[in-house]
Amino acid sequence: MAIENSTITADHIRLRPLNEEDMILKVKWYNDPAVRKTLVVDEIFELDKTINWFHSLSANDYRADFMVESLDGVPIGITGLIDIDRRNKTAQCYCVIGEKDFWGKGLGTEIHSVLFQWGFETLGIDKIWAHIRTNNPAIFRVVEKLGFQIEGTLRQDAIVDGQRIDLYHIGLLRSEFLPAHIHYEVK
Repeated sequence: MAIENSTITADHIRLRPLNEEDMILKVKWYNDPAVRKTLVVDEIFELDKTINWFHSLSANDYRADFMVESLDGVPIGITGLIDIDRRNKTAQCYCVIGEKDFWGKGLGTEIHSVLFQWGFETLGIDKIWAHIRTNNPAIFRVVEKLGFQIEGTLRQDAIVDGQRIDLYHIGLLRSEFLPAHIHYEVK
């Protein structure tokens, strides 16, 4: 199954492939100060550069980027697997819930769960990893429910808003995965 053609539907959300029109929301969300507090990014996003970045991905087979929508089509955020290494069967994950009305509703767990289940089953990934901020307990609670382990602390590893921050390197083996949402469908 081609990565760019996968749409994943779960209990409350749908993951569909990103498109150029989604870049407006990506820029809005990634530049929102409240959202940025959860991210490991320092740049301010510009629409033309973000659209150029999106077009540069067209021949890329080591990423799977999705728009997260409610089942009635309301955009919620962006998620995906990047740095997909088919030889070692690993991938890095990310998730940004940009619409604050959807914060605190348990959707982060569902988004991650179906993304990981799809990555393990469809892409044959054996390990998913991420770098997360040590001062973001909400995201750690989400990924911990799914079986992630802290594999190490990357001390003062990134500069965000002019400050050096620590990051956790977290990992999830296929054998440790605890799916939170069993029902999902790929089309």
